[in-house]
Amino acid sequence: MEEDPLDRELDRIRQRRTGQKRFFRGTFDDLTLVVGVIAGIVFFGGMMVLSAGQLAPDSITLDQTLSKTPLDPSGECLDREGEVWINIWGDHDMVVVKSNNAPSDATLVTSHLTPVGGGDPLVSTYTGGSGDIRSEIHLDDSIPEGQYLLSATLYHSDSVDSLDEVDNQSEYESVFDSLTSLSTKQVDVEVKTVETGSLFNRIESKEADVIDDDPRSCYTMEQMGEWGWVLMGAEWVGGRETAMLLGGNAGVPAWWLAFISLGMSIFFLCVQYPLMHRLYHRDADDLLSTAQMRRLIERIITGVADELRCEVDFEQMRLQDRPISIDVIVPYKTTGRTIASPIDVRAEVIKELLEEFAVFGEMRPLQLKVVCTDSNTSADMTSLGPEFFYTGSSSVPLAEDYGHFFSEMSAFGRLDTAVHESLARWFRKHDLVDFGSAVMADEDAVFIRAIYRPVQRFAYFLFKPTYKDLQDDLEGHLSADLMPHLNGRILMVSARNEKSTLADRAIAGRVEQGVNEFTGEAMVAKRGGIAGALLQNPFMGDILSSVEYVAHKNQSRIDRFGYWGLIVFVWIPFMASGVLVGAMLGLVARMPFERVLAACLIGGTAASLTWAYTARGIIEFMERYHAEAVVPVLLFLAVAFTWLKIRDNRIRRREELFRDSMAFFAGASE
Repeated sequence: MEEDPLDRELDRIRQRRTGQKRFFRGTFDDLTLVVGVIAGIVFFGGMMVLSAGQLAPDSITLDQTLSKTPLDPSGECLDREGEVWINIWGDHDMVVVKSNNAPSDATLVTSHLTPVGGGDPLVSTYTGGSGDIRSEIHLDDSIPEGQYLLSATLYHSDSVDSLDEVDNQSEYESVFDSLTSLSTKQVDVEVKTVETGSLFNRIESKEADVIDDDPRSCYTMEQMGEWGWVLMGAEWVGGRETAMLLGGNAGVPAWWLAFISLGMSIFFLCVQYPLMHRLYHRDADDLLSTAQMRRLIERIITGVADELRCEVDFEQMRLQDRPISIDVIVPYKTTGRTIASPIDVRAEVIKELLEEFAVFGEMRPLQLKVVCTDSNTSADMTSLGPEFFYTGSSSVPLAEDYGHFFSEMSAFGRLDTAVHESLARWFRKHDLVDFGSAVMADEDAVFIRAIYRPVQRFAYFLFKPTYKDLQDDLEGHLSADLMPHLNGRILMVSARNEKSTLADRAIAGRVEQGVNEFTGEAMVAKRGGIAGALLQNPFMGDILSSVEYVAHKNQSRIDRFGYWGLIVFVWIPFMASGVLVGAMLGLVARMPFERVLAACLIGGTAASLTWAYTARGIIEFMERYHAEAVVPVLLFLAVAFTWLKIRDNRIRRREELFRDSMAFFAGASE
């Protein structure tokens, strides 16, 4: 008999893919993964060393050196190490004066707000204490709009331990002779009236705009390490935009913002993309056509039907091959030797299909409907009829009633007793509850069906053996116990867990359930190795499935604009969720690995640099037009937009996944 051409093609594909067993094959994507791991160790390890103060914690050499280059548009920072200095800034309706590096004993800060044209100070504050001191000037109605000079002086006293009691001019004058001036600073202050409050409850209040021409203070190595973790957390939660605005608002150098963002992009791209490529990519010759997919499914189902002794109607079998899922309807009939229910048939077909899908690299979700077409099958297609159940069993359909054998033949009666005694020992051995067992026999075979439920609490998570493991164990157990009673007959055993457990579902790499009006269950083939462990857990699997959906929706753009379009897609803010979507988009478009990696690196670098070097400008623009209060709102909106977009993509994908499958199953049933 001549072999089907489709079978030869499938065998060649299978042989090629089963030959790719080594994890590290020395290919470009393997080397990229190694580079990513090394970069991650250096990057995150460096942040840990810096933030823990293990590497020159007080050194400002790096920031001071780079601030003199074009990398820092804010200009050269000031080395204030060991220097006593005063910082003055505006905080809405008050001006804040704070000393730095002051002696730890008695200190005093005086502040005087004087009109530019001269005259007596409108406001003077005297704040005593010890060490560094913070003083505040509140702008009330007594201070009109206009230009002012603010003079602040830090004093130190050796004659007393503390100056906490000094808070007015008379007390200041009483201790003035013992004071030594350590630092003085003068800045211009513009006082203006602005409207604040909510959108529907606007009120007028004073606001101070402090003009300080002093350069920023240099960051120490420890401070940069601490800000590194803050920026990484902000980018992970709300995206690159959130991190850049947060750092720009705090005055973090633009080059450090860019470095943190680039470090994260390089690590995740060089680690995740090779793993994604290994999980999703197939050579063009390995892609299955619809005809090949149908033939592969037919071959697998034929083997399952032979094992379960049922007959599949392949002429009525239906297949829907979609970009986001594979939907299959399998009609079958039972025979006189069938002891498997539609639930068991479906479980076995799914198991074999997913195992073969993993070999062929097919990572689309599988949705399967198994229909038993026997005349005594109930309408919901999940059982064969009540006349085939023992009392107390849950849903144990039997193909044919052999009860008359046990009543007419004493040998069959002894066999029945031996089977139930052996089953009782097996249930005790595995700490299981008998939830409905059946024994049948004829001259050729002995059929035994067991439904069990684990006694263990939280069995869904903690019960490790799968139904297949226990079925094989039960078959071995019964074969040994029933050997004297078989008399050459075949032993056929079926075991099923009454409650599905996590171990039973472990045959799938990921399981998705329909929600609300969209019902169904979709399973993805399980891939082994590091790629499967890292990318098929519930968290990453959910993210990658949504990213894949977005990539499919935007595939036409990449097909049209190609390599340069992918760069722009990754670069433009809010068009894509960073390099991850770009990498998946390149996979979907079947672009070469090297080109996708280069496009994502270029686009991600451009995005990081764009945001890093415009964030401070955005903040200053808002300050110029008195919109500083909008900055927290923008940060919140950036986070909210990111998560709402992810949630929206996940919902739309799930709806499309199950809605179209439900329509296919309903149409095929009519």
